[in-house]
Amino acid sequence: MSDLKYLPLPYFLIDAEYNILACSAASEEVFTVGKKFLDLVDWESHNKINSLLNNKDGRTEGELIMKTKDSPYALFDICINWHEQSGHVICIEKDHRLSELESIVHKHRARLAETDLELLKKKEQVEKSLMEIKSLSCPFIKLTKKAALVPLFGDLDEELIRQNSSRVLNKSQDGGYEDILFDLNGVGELTIEGVEAFVALVTELQLMGLQPSIIGVKPNHAFFLNHSRTVPDVPFLNSLSKAFKISN
Repeated sequence: MSDLKYLPLPYFLIDAEYNILACSAASEEVFTVGKKFLDLVDWESHNKINSLLNNKDGRTEGELIMKTKDSPYALFDICINWHEQSGHVICIEKDHRLSELESIVHKHRARLAETDLELLKKKEQVEKSLMEIKSLSCPFIKLTKKAALVPLFGDLDEELIRQNSSRVLNKSQDGGYEDILFDLNGVGELTIEGVEAFVALVTELQLMGLQPSIIGVKPNHAFFLNHSRTVPDVPFLNSLSKAFKISN
């Protein structure tokens, strides 16, 4: 039996009462070996180990949580073979790289969660900046007691009009204006949806009793305006100076 000491794995020789009769040197390196094999097993696994040890017909295999010198909750594969009244038990620790891998996955998930939060914050910042840009792209400028100028900048899309229409309507009404001059000189591209929203804004101003006018229409603007389902029935002027003459 002295050769058992040199087995490269944790090995125990136990009797029918689960007393430890002998063990390998590898066992003593991994476990704090006492008298009882059950002392090496986590108490929550006692029912399981009893079931495994009570099966004395041939070889039995299972998985147990055992107490090692390094950890009170180490996972082992157990192989038990009974011969007469002696049980031969080999304990093989689950690959420690599995726990390392789980730790790596956990850290990766944590980093992803942090990244998602950072991306969400950046997304909110970008959306806020875009809203500010859209507001700056549609200023409301008082020209005279009766006339106001609304120069548009950038692309005339639905978002530009949607974000600024309430402000334009409120300022137009509260200021007691009669003429609202929309200047398209700073507009690049137009979209069908943007033109439809713009036409709806112009129509609302007309319903309020105001006179909208459009300045600086370019050839590509005219194409979209002509293909709109509702073309605004307003004066189209070449320059701001001409608009001043009309409003005065």
